Amino acid sequence: MTHLPESPGVYLWKDAQGEVLYVGKAKRLRSRVRSYLAGDRLESPKTRVMMRQVADLATIVVPSETAALVLESNLIKEHRPKYNVVLRDDKSYPYIKVTVQEPFPRVLVTRRLVNDGARYFGPYTDVGAMRRALNVVKRIFTVRSCSYDMPRQMPERPCLDYYIKRCKAPCVGLQTREDYGAMVDEVLVFLDGRADEVVRRVRARMDAAAGALDFERAAELRDTLKHLGRMEEPTVVLEVEGGDRDVIGFARDGDDACVVLLRVRSGKLLGREHQFAEHVEGESDAAVLSAYLVGGYLPLEERAADLLLPFSCDEPELVAASLGAVRMAVPQRGPRRELVALAE
Repeated sequence: MTHLPESPGVYLWKDAQGEVLYVGKAKRLRSRVRSYLAGDRLESPKTRVMMRQVADLATIVVPSETAALVLESNLIKEHRPKYNVVLRDDKSYPYIKVTVQEPFPRVLVTRRLVNDGARYFGPYTDVGAMRRALNVVKRIFTVRSCSYDMPRQMPERPCLDYYIKRCKAPCVGLQTREDYGAMVDEVLVFLDGRADEVVRRVRARMDAAAGALDFERAAELRDTLKHLGRMEEPTVVLEVEGGDRDVIGFARDGDDACVVLLRVRSGKLLGREHQFAEHVEGESDAAVLSAYLVGGYLPLEERAADLLLPFSCDEPELVAASLGAVRMAVPQRGPRRELVALAE
């Protein structure tokens, strides 16, 4: 114990079989670990039960308290200790994947998040909403459905999609990479919930084509505009106060807790996601919320600049530092408070 440093780090309590019982973080490792052995932290029945099973301790020193917070969250995900608040995994929910790392990207459905350079949208807890979004993409945009590794693999002739006007056959050189890439950019903007921005871009391209006397291309873009104009935006639920923000709702019934995330983009409510928290007995609502913010919200690829919370979390300054540019707020009244109430 005397060899433990008074520096930030993470500690792991283990049982006699080496199983991790609890992962914690500390600003000063030695003081925090001593507090368990001195009885300072044994007021909680949950902690007393855990310490009776402890047979070993492992520690990891890190440069800062923020780094300790993130490492703690990652280790909890890895080991899922029975005395930590653990977020139930949402791998069963599908994502829409756009393979932007490829020269000619595709739009796919996947249930696995891989750090491969692709853009992921989701997870979609409402699979019907995801299917409707995909159907709109297929109806309006001519994204290829083949699995060729283009441009290394190229067929000799276009497939049926070309003849039914579902694809413009970049595989045989009938659509340039630049034109295909511009179309994929519009798909990304659409999936991000900004259909009005897509309309603006398509109209500008139509006007440019008409100005260049490319009337066939202008007619194609005009038809795309018609589809966009008739399209319902199935992921939009209602209009709310303008801007982009993420909104957190929290519900708890005894030892069961659920955190809800609403995604608001350009003043429109686009989606709703939720995660359940396990092992929350004896934990405060603020502690459960902190566990979600670091373990569930921080890893998200896309986050809004503003985050609205139903109440303050544990160690708000530390959590805010881990979230970087995201601004946390606990609204008390007005439209923002109404958004939090909607999430709850």
